[in-house]
Amino acid sequence: MGNSTASAAAEAAMADIFTDMLMDGGLTLAAFERGALAEGHAIMARAMGRALERRDRALCSELPPGLRVHDVRARSLATTVGDVRFSWHRLRGPGGEAVVPLADELDLPWGARVSPAAEGFLVEAGAEVSYAAAARLLARAGGSRVSAKTVMLAVRAAGERCAEEDARAARDLFDLGVKPGGGTGAAEVCVEADGTWVALQGTAPGGPAKVEIKAMVAYSGKSEKGRKVARESVVRHGCACAPSDFWPEAVAAIGSEFDLSALERVHLGTDGEGWCKRGGAYFPLRVEVTGHLDPFHVNRALLSCFDEPAMGWQLVEAVADGGKEAAASLLDACIGLGLARKGAPRVLAYLRNNADLIAVEGPSLGTMESENQHLYKSRMASVPCAWSRAGASHMARLRSRRGSGRPVPPRTRAGSATPLRRRRDEARETAALERSGLTATGCPPRVGSGYEPPRASVVACSAEVRYAAAVDSGMAGTGW
Repeated sequence: MGNSTASAAAEAAMADIFTDMLMDGGLTLAAFERGALAEGHAIMARAMGRALERRDRALCSELPPGLRVHDVRARSLATTVGDVRFSWHRLRGPGGEAVVPLADELDLPWGARVSPAAEGFLVEAGAEVSYAAAARLLARAGGSRVSAKTVMLAVRAAGERCAEEDARAARDLFDLGVKPGGGTGAAEVCVEADGTWVALQGTAPGGPAKVEIKAMVAYSGKSEKGRKVARESVVRHGCACAPSDFWPEAVAAIGSEFDLSALERVHLGTDGEGWCKRGGAYFPLRVEVTGHLDPFHVNRALLSCFDEPAMGWQLVEAVADGGKEAAASLLDACIGLGLARKGAPRVLAYLRNNADLIAVEGPSLGTMESENQHLYKSRMASVPCAWSRAGASHMARLRSRRGSGRPVPPRTRAGSATPLRRRRDEARETAALERSGLTATGCPPRVGSGYEPPRASVVACSAEVRYAAAVDSGMAGTGW
């Protein structure tokens, strides 16, 4: 992409600048490096501005018919190399609509004050650290200085784009059987689902103080890497919404990594919550879904029933050996004899309500608690902070996409036009049509005599007449 001669000249010029810095003396290597970076970024920002203006002039040198120059406007973009300042031409189309050739070619969103690359950096950093820290990181890396509110708005917009894409994928779920470009054709997939809670801000008196982040992780299997076990072909999805909205999006996310048309079995691991267990109903009907209750939750529940750990461990061993019915009966007897704690009846109901999910043959699924802690709570509850319901859902979507390597939908020019801008362009187009002789409430000059054949309705007629009319009109057999 670069011109070797121009690159060599720029390299020599920058070498002269850096040499002058060193020749002044009194610099350490660290100070020289910081100074070279700052000077280099300043030069790059000015050069980028010149290049953008040159391209704008080239695009506007020969305008298509109907376009005219409206004005030349100065712009400034916060970028990863500092503020880039330039000017571009704004045009008017035949309908009065605004046209900016340079912005259209570069797909720069309407009203953008931050470049797409810098915005992507801020979204990525804002998904890991606080918004203020993300702004400092951009400045520390040699980019422009922005406010924490700018980062917050960028993260919010990215979360909204993720939500729109997830909802669209859920609506098109039946078209996602095969991933574009070829998905992983695994016949068996492991899925774990659970929720985690984060604090809400600005709640009404008596309202909920927390919101649940529903989360899912799907993978093809596990492999040993050193002393650790890692999942393979991982895809994640998390948000704060109803189960009926969450699961279609989750299955669509699985379809982005796995070929749903080749999927035969799903092992669904949960802690017994109703919304988690019902997730199997959202997979294609031909897919065999096997539910698994996480042994961690079963063991913890059984051990909580007794003051003496030995008695709890006996029940744990009984369940591990396949005697879940015997363990439930033994716990029932202990409750009757007064040997169990006060909460034991609740544990007994837990075991019996999930008996078909306990000690089921299949792969070891593990627990979602550590997944939720490291992926969601590490950012959303690691420091004293609270979220709006929408903000928590957006952040969960961004975190899940980062955790599974799915890209965040970019901000485009076509999708960034505000309703006000659309209405304004429509008004200008209407005004242009009126100037040409066509009013918004009028109609074109009459063509022909205006004659229409007479019409009649058979709604009030007998069934025989309506049937005959349907046959004559070719609608027989269409359900009418």
